[in-house]
Amino acid sequence: MFDLPIVVVKGRDSTLDFFDDDLLRFSNNRVCFGAVNALQILEDAPANVVITELNVGDMSGVELAEAIRDIDEERNHFTYIILIGAVNHERVQQEDFHRVIDAITGTKRVDVLEHLALAGARISREVNRLRSSNNSLQNLCNDLRKGQLLDPLTGLGNREFADNSLSDTIRQVESRGGAVCLVMISVSNYEDIKQNYDTSIAGELVVSISERIQNLVRPLDVVTYFSPGLFALILMQPSIDQCTAKCYERIFDGIRLKSYTTTAGYQPVTIGMSICAATADTGAPNHETMIDFASKNLAESIRTEAIVVHHITPE
Repeated sequence: MFDLPIVVVKGRDSTLDFFDDDLLRFSNNRVCFGAVNALQILEDAPANVVITELNVGDMSGVELAEAIRDIDEERNHFTYIILIGAVNHERVQQEDFHRVIDAITGTKRVDVLEHLALAGARISREVNRLRSSNNSLQNLCNDLRKGQLLDPLTGLGNREFADNSLSDTIRQVESRGGAVCLVMISVSNYEDIKQNYDTSIAGELVVSISERIQNLVRPLDVVTYFSPGLFALILMQPSIDQCTAKCYERIFDGIRLKSYTTTAGYQPVTIGMSICAATADTGAPNHETMIDFASKNLAESIRTEAIVVHHITPE
């Protein structure tokens, strides 16, 4: 416990001089004179506990604490800060004071300082251990998401799967001819349903819509759940002439005109459909460009209640 980093910040005629003997028990201790000196030291190496007087000369102890919190935020660290001095009651009651100061004791109660330092060291060590564990778990989750290609709700491919499938289809069009067609279908009132009911009801609706879409497309067409309330279909057609609104009207009407029931009852849906298509004649279409065109046109589809089509043609 006594090897945990502790920093003591003194001002002129410091009341903390008496604490020098007790500091010897902390093998990893640093004594600073003034806030600037303390911040320079903390920038180089963080501390578990900082003990500062109310007035350290070049700034107040509270201002120093605020600066330490900024440093902590940058390096995802927690420092337990103890303030020594007489602070008026109104200042202590302010929210910003408690946001930066963890403990305070008057100059007449400095006998408790060692106990506060030990308690603060334990708290700081535990908080930093939990932060480290949380970061490790977050990194693990991110790695798992990168390798995960299926959406757990619908069982369809997720965005990464859609990106990969669209890129593969573009390569096929380049080598075999034909046209690549990206169809995006949005449930524009998805967030409203989630807000008015809950996530489970919105999830039931999404699953029903996904099943309906799969019944309306061809067996080799790729259906993915691109993001919450948004589906992406990747299709290969013999010609770009078969990538028109009329060609996909059956799917559009089949989704938006169907009744969907959930455990909360019947749920109406507002559907938007946008199509982006390209051939090898345009050069290799970029999958991100196609996604961008299709996504931007969804708002117009919802406004007009019609399918919006964009063909990437040679310049």
